[in-house]
Amino acid sequence: MRTVLANEVPDRAAAERLAAAHARHVQRTARIDPLVRPGEPVERGRVLEHGAALGVATVSEQESLWAARRTHVLQPRIADGAEPDWGGLLDAWLAVVEADPAAREVETSAGVSLASRDHALVEELVRRHLGPASVLAVRTLDRPDDAAPPVPHGVVVRPATAAPDDLRWLLDRSVALQAWEAGLGYVPRRSEAEVLLGADLEVAIRRDLGWTWIAELDGEPVAFVQVNPPEEAEWVAGQTWLAPVGYLVSAYVDPALRSGGLGRVLVAAAHARARDDGWSALLLHHAASSAWSAPFWGSLGYRPLVTTWMRRPAVR
Repeated sequence: MRTVLANEVPDRAAAERLAAAHARHVQRTARIDPLVRPGEPVERGRVLEHGAALGVATVSEQESLWAARRTHVLQPRIADGAEPDWGGLLDAWLAVVEADPAAREVETSAGVSLASRDHALVEELVRRHLGPASVLAVRTLDRPDDAAPPVPHGVVVRPATAAPDDLRWLLDRSVALQAWEAGLGYVPRRSEAEVLLGADLEVAIRRDLGWTWIAELDGEPVAFVQVNPPEEAEWVAGQTWLAPVGYLVSAYVDPALRSGGLGRVLVAAAHARARDDGWSALLLHHAASSAWSAPFWGSLGYRPLVTTWMRRPAVR
């Protein structure tokens, strides 16, 4: 990833104000949701201030299956009592976004991530046409799952292998999942998805043997769940105070077999092994606008932790 705009280094006075605002923001976030861990302020970016509300604006370029190539991000630092100044901070940030000549292109986005329970900041986001794009959800493992779901008749659950047949089947379904999320509008369509996913998938399956499960019905694969163990989930683990945590990468069930319990069986297997290995929680991302994701994951004990609010393109 390469930062290409608003790549300033805050001067000493701004850095000190930002550090103080960060400490107050951590306190406010702990009151709203004690599981959310705000990230440290980025070292480079444009410090924006409106009254008591502070934030850091950056824009970066990246090649990703899950994000626009040019992404504007605001990292807010809101203390208790600063909520009335939040709208003004958003306006200051959006002025920076709108000054970007590329901001109207489809491969751009503008996003803000907040604790999902931070209701006080939602209205100003909606007024500026930012919608909930994705949710980072958490499932603590300090309590057991509900009664283990029965394995549907004829279904066998087994670990995935790096054999060509498994890799091919997993890749085809992973590509389908990426295309499905792209249909919700916040994830870009990528013609090169198969190539990019294929390289990453084979590495992950070989590296994390035993952390991907396939369900077979009458000998044919019909569903899977893939998990990253804590050592491969560090990129997202810093968003919660819980540790160690793993990351549920993806889950898929053949459309003709959904609502039949296959997904629950696979996720229960992942939970059981993670609990046996001493993990505190599992994290996962799901599309905020999906009519299927939130009810399904909620029924398995996951609840929203951090929501990313987004406009794509960055400027209409």
